[in-house]
Amino acid sequence: MTKLAIASLLVVTAYIASASSSRPLGSLHAHTDNIEKVINDGSNVTTTANKKLRVRHLIRHKAGKTKSKMKGKSSKSSKSSKSSKSSKATVDYWKMADLRESANPYAIGHRGFGATDDSGVLDGIPTENTIDSVLAAFDVGARVVEIDVVLTADGNAFVDHDDFLADFSCINQMTTDDLKQVLPESTTLFELLKIVQPYARRRNIDADPSGLVIIDVKTPSPLCDPNDNTEEELMKAVVYDIQKARMTEQVEIQSYSPVLLVLAHSLAPEIPRALLLNAIQFLTPEQTEDATGLSVTLIEKGDNPDIQWAEIGQLFRLPGYASFEQFVFTAATTVVATTVSIDKLFLGQAEQTVTGSGAGIVAGLQSQGFTVHGWTAQSTDEWLFLQQLGVDGIFTDLVAEGIDLQAD
Repeated sequence: MTKLAIASLLVVTAYIASASSSRPLGSLHAHTDNIEKVINDGSNVTTTANKKLRVRHLIRHKAGKTKSKMKGKSSKSSKSSKSSKSSKATVDYWKMADLRESANPYAIGHRGFGATDDSGVLDGIPTENTIDSVLAAFDVGARVVEIDVVLTADGNAFVDHDDFLADFSCINQMTTDDLKQVLPESTTLFELLKIVQPYARRRNIDADPSGLVIIDVKTPSPLCDPNDNTEEELMKAVVYDIQKARMTEQVEIQSYSPVLLVLAHSLAPEIPRALLLNAIQFLTPEQTEDATGLSVTLIEKGDNPDIQWAEIGQLFRLPGYASFEQFVFTAATTVVATTVSIDKLFLGQAEQTVTGSGAGIVAGLQSQGFTVHGWTAQSTDEWLFLQQLGVDGIFTDLVAEGIDLQAD
C-alpha cells in the first residue's frame, strides 16, 4: 500500500463522525486493518495471482468464448452496386450518454486493460496507457476505458500516467518524437482516439456501448511545472485532439483539478466532465506530512479562495476541501460536472465507520444528478464491495473479469 493510499484512510472517520479535529483518528494500523475487513482485500497492489487471472481472461476472450453480444440482423449483400450505394446505412456512434443509460455497474478499463508496472508487458498484459492496452480492453467487451494525458514540449497531449518518467525526466521538456524513442509503445491522444473510433462506430452492431474514453488530465507536478503555468496549454491540446478526432460525444474529461475542468468547460462545454476525489484531499498539512513523509506547501491557485491547494513534495499538486459538501458544491457549480469519481478507500472507511454511509454517499450524489464511479477494483472482492454500494461504474485492473461481473 502506497503512502498516499494509507493517508487516505486517516481522514474519513473524522469526516463522517465529527467535524471536530479533537476526535482521535486512531492508529494507522487499526485503520488499515478495518478497511481490509470491509473490502476483504489485504493489499492495494495487483497480486501475481490477479495478473495471471487477467491473462487467462484475456486469452479466453480473444478466443471468442465471451464475445460482445450482437444485436440486430446481419446486413445482406446488395444485389447490385447501384442499390448498395443508394441504401448505404448512416453510421451511428455510441456516445457517453449511452453509457450512463446502460446497465450498471459497468467496468471501466483502468489505463486501458489495467495498470502495469515499469516492466511493461507483464505476463502477457499489454503496457498501460498504450494503444494495445486500450484495444485489448475493447476487444474483450469493455464499454469504456480510462487513459491519462500529459503535455509534451511541442505542445501535444501525450498518453502517460505522470508528467515525468521513471528517472524524473519531465515529459514537457521532451518532444513527441523524443518520447516515442524512449517509450516506443506510447502515443499521442489524437492517434489513440483515431484508432479507437471504429469501436464507437458500432452502435448498429453491438448491444452495448463501446469505444468510449475517459481522459484523465493530470495536474502538472511542481517538479515539471514549478511556475504552475502550463495548465491552459495542456487543456487546449487535449480539447484540440478530441475535436480533431471528432470524438466530443465519445469522451469525458476527468481531473482532480477544478482549474483544469473549468478550462475544459470554457473551451468545449459540450464535452462532459468528471471531478476526482481522494480522501487525502481532506487531510491537514500536518496529517499529510506525517502520513507521506513529504513536505507540504500551501499555495494560492484558481479563482476560488475557499479551495486550498497544496504541493506535496515535488510530485503532487492537489486541491484540498474543507468538507465533503465543498467537494460536491465544486463539482456541481464550479466544474459543472456530470460525474464524480471517488476512491474505494474513502468509501470503505465510511462503511467501516458507519454501516451504510458509503452507500448513502453514493445514493446522495446520484440523487443530485451525478453519475458516480468508484476506483480502483484490483480484486473480485473490491469489485463486489463497490458494486454493493451502488456505484454506476467501476474502474478496474481486472478488466476481463470486470466485464464478466458487470451488469448486462
